[in-house]
Amino acid sequence: MGAEGRRIPPLRAGRRPAGLALLGWLGDARAPRLCQVVGPPGSGRTHLLSWLADSGAGVHAVLPAAGTDPRSAAWLLGRLLELPARTPEELLAALAEDDRPTVICVPDLARALDPDRLVAGLLDPLLRSPQVRLVVEGGAEAVGGFTEVADPAVLDLALEQWTDRARFTAWCATAGADPARYPSPGAALGGPHGPAGPPPGPHPAELLADPRLLAHEDPVAVAAALGELPGTLPELWRATGAALVGERDPAVRAAVLRTRLIGLDGPAADRLAEPDAPWHCVWAMWPNSAFGWPGPVSSLALGAGSYAGQLLLADPGGTVRTVDAASGRPLARVPAPGPEPLRGLTVTPGGSVVLLDARGHGLVVPSAAEADSRPGEALAELQALAGGGPSAVAAVPGLPGALPALGDERGTLHWRDPDGRVSAAALHQGPVTALAGAFADGRPVLVSGGFDGAVRLWRPGSGDPAEVLERRAREVAAVAADATGEGLTVAAAWADGLVRLWRPGAPPLDLRLGSPVWALALAGELLVLGTADGIAAVRAGAAAP
Repeated sequence: MGAEGRRIPPLRAGRRPAGLALLGWLGDARAPRLCQVVGPPGSGRTHLLSWLADSGAGVHAVLPAAGTDPRSAAWLLGRLLELPARTPEELLAALAEDDRPTVICVPDLARALDPDRLVAGLLDPLLRSPQVRLVVEGGAEAVGGFTEVADPAVLDLALEQWTDRARFTAWCATAGADPARYPSPGAALGGPHGPAGPPPGPHPAELLADPRLLAHEDPVAVAAALGELPGTLPELWRATGAALVGERDPAVRAAVLRTRLIGLDGPAADRLAEPDAPWHCVWAMWPNSAFGWPGPVSSLALGAGSYAGQLLLADPGGTVRTVDAASGRPLARVPAPGPEPLRGLTVTPGGSVVLLDARGHGLVVPSAAEADSRPGEALAELQALAGGGPSAVAAVPGLPGALPALGDERGTLHWRDPDGRVSAAALHQGPVTALAGAFADGRPVLVSGGFDGAVRLWRPGSGDPAEVLERRAREVAAVAADATGEGLTVAAAWADGLVRLWRPGAPPLDLRLGSPVWALALAGELLVLGTADGIAAVRAGAAAP
C-alpha cells in the first residue's frame, strides 16, 4: 500500500526488485538524498519513475526535464509545489524557507535542453535544502554534475539483480517479447532506442512575427526558443512564464499574454483576444506602458465618499495614489503622511482613508464628512483590543458609522459595530494576512486570509460560526469581497500567485499573471490585481470582438 493507503500498482517485466529498492530509498531517512536511476536505452528507466510517481509512496512533484532549461524547469516546479518561482533563484529561496519534506522525480534528464546546465543551475542547488530529495533518470552520460550529495544512491537497471528473471520470462511470454534479451524490457520487445536530445521546437522568428503562436505553441518549447533574446515579446514571456508553462489551455495563455501587452503593444494585444478565454483584461498599467504607472502595487482599496468611483493604490514605499476604477486612468496622489511601508489600506463608507503601517500602527486621514466623528481615536481604541498586534485592516462598505475591522498576529479578527458592541473571533493559526469587508443580506461579513493558507467568512454578531471558503498550503496574500443583489463575490490570492474568484451561481475561476499578487479589489464586475510588476483589472468572460 502507498503512503495514503492506496494500492501500489504492479510493476511488470520483473522489475519488482528495482521498485522495492526505490521504495526502500524513499522510506530510509538515512539514505542519500539523491538517487540516480541509470541504464542503457530500453532498460525501463522512464517506466520505473512513472511507476514510482503513481505509487502514492511520497513523491511530491514530477518534473519532466525534456526540453527544459533551469528557468522553465523552475516555473514547472513552482507550479507543482505551489511556490513562487519566476526564476530559479526565487524557487530555491522559497524551498529554503519551507521545512516540509519534498521528493522530486526527474525523468528524461538526458533530453533537457542542456542536461549539465539544468543540473548546475537548478537540480544540484535544490539539494542544498536538507528536506529535498531527488530521484533522477538518465543514462550514464547524463547523471554527472551533482556536487551537493557526495555519494548518491545509484540504481543501475543494467544489473541483473534489479530484475526477477522468472517474472521477466513470464512477462515476455504474455508480451510476445524475447526472454533472451534479459534484463532489458525494451530490447526484449525488439526496439530499444534512446532519446537523441531535446524535442524540436518553434523558430524564434516565427514566434516574434505572430504573438498568437506564443499562446498556442508548447510553453516549454517557446521558453527554449526565446531563451534570453531581447525585445518586448521575449521579455513579456519571461515575465509571465510562471503562469504560462503549466497552463494547458491556449486561450488562458493568450489572456495572460494579452494582459501584459495592454498599454505596451496594442496591435499585439488585440491579436491575442480569444473568444474562448474564461477571463480578459480590461485595463492594465505596467512599467513603460501608456499610463506610465511606476511599478509594484502592494495595497489596494475601493474608494467611497469623495473617492467614489476610484481605486486607491499604494506602492511598497507607502505612497498612495488614485486611479479611475473603470479605466485605470491616473488621477491624484492622496495627501497621507509618509510615505511609509504599509500592511493595509482601506476606505470607510464616509471616505476616510485608513492606513496600517508595517509596524501595525493605524492612521486615519479623515474625510470632511467624518472629521467630527474623530475616527482616528476610535480606531486606536479598537487597536488596543488587538493584543496580538494589528496585521490587517478592512472597512465594510454600506455600513456608515462602523469602524474598520482589524486582524491581528494571533489570527483573531476584531470588530466594533456602529452601536459600540465589540466582538472577536479567533479564525487562523498564525497571523491574519489579509482582510476584506462587505455588507450582504443586511449584515456585515468579513473575509479573512491567513498565514495558514485558509480563507474564511465571518458574520460578526450573527452567532454563526465562521465558514472556511478555501484552504491551501500557501499563505494568503490578499482577499477582496463585494455584495450585490445576486449575492457575495469573493476573491483570494495566495503567495504562489494563484488567484481564485467565487461568484454567485458560477464555478470558481482561477487565474495567474506570472507575478506575485499582493493586493486585490472588486470594483463592480472588475477584479483588480496589484502585483509585484504593476496592476491589472480583469473581468470574467472573453473580451468583446
